[in-house]
Amino acid sequence: MRPTFLLAAIVAPLAALAATPVLAQDLKVTVQGRDTVVLTPADLKALPRAKATFTAHGKQITYEGALLNAALRRAGVVSGDRLMGRYLNQVVIAKGSDGFTSTYSLGETDPIYRANPVIIADSKDGQPLDAKEGPYRLVVDGDLRPGRSPRMLASVEVKAVQ
Repeated sequence: MRPTFLLAAIVAPLAALAATPVLAQDLKVTVQGRDTVVLTPADLKALPRAKATFTAHGKQITYEGALLNAALRRAGVVSGDRLMGRYLNQVVIAKGSDGFTSTYSLGETDPIYRANPVIIADSKDGQPLDAKEGPYRLVVDGDLRPGRSPRMLASVEVKAVQ
């Protein structure tokens, strides 16, 4: 077998696997000083949803998913009019299963402080996320670049800054 054909025989199935939608999984939300809440795919689908867009490689991409703020409220995080003072001294740490971590202030995840939503996306341009991105990706609507948008989102943690 020629090396070119051998390479094609290996790469083609891997490319097809990457384009295949990944099965949804549970998402762990941990709040410092409280128990961890595990949100199932059904829990996430039942939360209020929104769309978020950004441009990557010159192309506008639209993601859709559950509002991060709604998921945090399910875990007992203070939000809305009560989100002030000592509560604003908290950060949200989003971790992908690939090891990428991104940090946000709690205030920037709440609709009382920002007009654009932060979502736990499960679809991109109307299709389920593929294995390279999903099952979930945290997307901040209005970001000019996807640089702080962890793919393969596995957990979200909220803790106070010391």
